[in-house]
Amino acid sequence: MKLLVQADDFGITKAVSLGILHGITNGIVKNTGLFTNMDCSKECVDLIRPYIDDIGFGIDLNLSTGFSVLNHDLIPTLTKENNQFYSSSENRMMDNEDNNFDHLNYDEVYLEFNAQIKKFIELVGKKPDYIHNHAYFTKTIFDVTKRLSYEYEIPCSIDLGEFNMGWYSHSKDLEKQYNENNLKEYLLEDKNEYLNKEIGLLVTHCGYMDADLLKLSSFTTCRIKDLEVITSLEIKEWIIKNNIELITYKQLKER
Repeated sequence: MKLLVQADDFGITKAVSLGILHGITNGIVKNTGLFTNMDCSKECVDLIRPYIDDIGFGIDLNLSTGFSVLNHDLIPTLTKENNQFYSSSENRMMDNEDNNFDHLNYDEVYLEFNAQIKKFIELVGKKPDYIHNHAYFTKTIFDVTKRLSYEYEIPCSIDLGEFNMGWYSHSKDLEKQYNENNLKEYLLEDKNEYLNKEIGLLVTHCGYMDADLLKLSSFTTCRIKDLEVITSLEIKEWIIKNNIELITYKQLKER
């Protein structure tokens, strides 16, 4: 079978990015998505550039962590006056899930996401290999993401509906999922039945930690745990034993 192993949040901080690089060079990670709105994004692109040809280097479209690419006056419902995004929890408070209410303005989401993709092209010198959404999800976010995927002709992770992402799912209780599950056990016992699939998708949040991460994300120690698993000898042997081919979104697009 073929397996897409994806590490989210490249560029959120330098430490996380260095951890992801370790997952690429010493583990099974073959795809990672860039945060283009972070101060360290250019430095992180320079760090990963030697590996870009061998991996799927995509973009994590983000409306909930850090500061926006566009100024507040262009996207007033998405950010605070200082251009800082509302957090995932703040955004969800403005939504009403029981009534399927989505407070986001479609045009503003499109403007910001498009600006983030253009920033990626400016930093990297090419289009992203894939598009993925970060942390906070609504129908508006998905609709805009699919539109941009079509306009830029870039694969989009949310179109992989038939690919169960394993123990990670689009949920507001992501941290709880990590605390209640063991990734190594999940893979070795094949709880997602990857071995019965033609193509599978495994989303991870591997990385190192630094002080900047503690200010930005509730995903902290889980990153170290993910990194330990995806670089472990047991998982590498599991990949070989089961004839699993690790693929990138570039290969998926060719299919």
